[in-house]
Amino acid sequence: MQNRDYWVDYAKGIGILLVVYGHVSRGAYNAGLSMDADLYKLIDSIIYSFHMPLFFLLSGIFFVPSLNKYGRRGLIFEKADSVVYPYVVWSLLQGFCEVFLSRFTTAKTSMDEVLSLLWQPRAQFWFLYVLFLVFVIMALLYRDRQGIAATLAPIALVAAWVSRFYVQLPFPIDFLATYLIYFYIGTQIKIWKSWISEHTLPSCVISGLSFSVLAWIFHVRLGLVFSDKSMLALPLGLSGIGLVCSVASLMAKNASNGIKWIAVLGACSMPIFLMHILAGSGVRIILSKFLHIENAPIHLIIGTSIGILLPLGVYQLSQQASMRNLSYLFSPPPFLSLKRRAE
Repeated sequence: MQNRDYWVDYAKGIGILLVVYGHVSRGAYNAGLSMDADLYKLIDSIIYSFHMPLFFLLSGIFFVPSLNKYGRRGLIFEKADSVVYPYVVWSLLQGFCEVFLSRFTTAKTSMDEVLSLLWQPRAQFWFLYVLFLVFVIMALLYRDRQGIAATLAPIALVAAWVSRFYVQLPFPIDFLATYLIYFYIGTQIKIWKSWISEHTLPSCVISGLSFSVLAWIFHVRLGLVFSDKSMLALPLGLSGIGLVCSVASLMAKNASNGIKWIAVLGACSMPIFLMHILAGSGVRIILSKFLHIENAPIHLIIGTSIGILLPLGVYQLSQQASMRNLSYLFSPPPFLSLKRRAE
């Protein structure tokens, strides 16, 4: 298990829990449920300051091994299967459901918005859209050799990240400038992964203190939110990622039956990510419109639980031989697989 970086499953598990909770919480708040607005905004901003950068960094960890395994062209084809295919399938499924359920929700969705997925991703699917572009860019430009290009790469990525403060960049360039740096840091993880693994507890303490101090300065002292343009956002995001990775490493070292479910969530983070909005929104509609329950904590608990358990259940069913067709919700059939055609 250690050979496959088992701690990454724990890190993804923590991350996907934050993703589901964040979206359920936003849905409840936007639906007008009674919540402490200041506390909601603080928690929301803390989560969003690092949870999506975390997934870009974790994706970067496997980039070089995948590039060595598949080659540049093969890697792009593999990501077309594992990222683009579910992006298209679930953008359409969720989009059509949103159009149908618009009368029950706070957001109104049109068919034109759903069908614009090739140039304007909807809702949480921006992540898959941008992630694929990141893989393509890195596959074309990445060089494993040390040299002037390798030295300038981090400088260029920091410059791109900072440029957003001064230039209004169009989509998806603005997102690439924001997240490429985290992905690149993930490709360089060998530099600090071994230290975290050997000094897990000190790493938890150091990253926990640094994240707490930076979060207090950013959110409380300066009164900023995650979307504000501040040079502190990058160290804040990296310290949050460091904390999650340190805690995940500690969990992997001391894995017990009581916490192994977090690793299961991490291993199934893609199907959870794809389905959780539909599951969470469905729960909110049932609780509010049909059961007339307006208690925010109940919505948060049940919405987050169903947003995780329902996708897990569907994914597990898709792995059964008798439910084979369900697997096409997550991966392409052979005749559509670019990876298989390239082999």
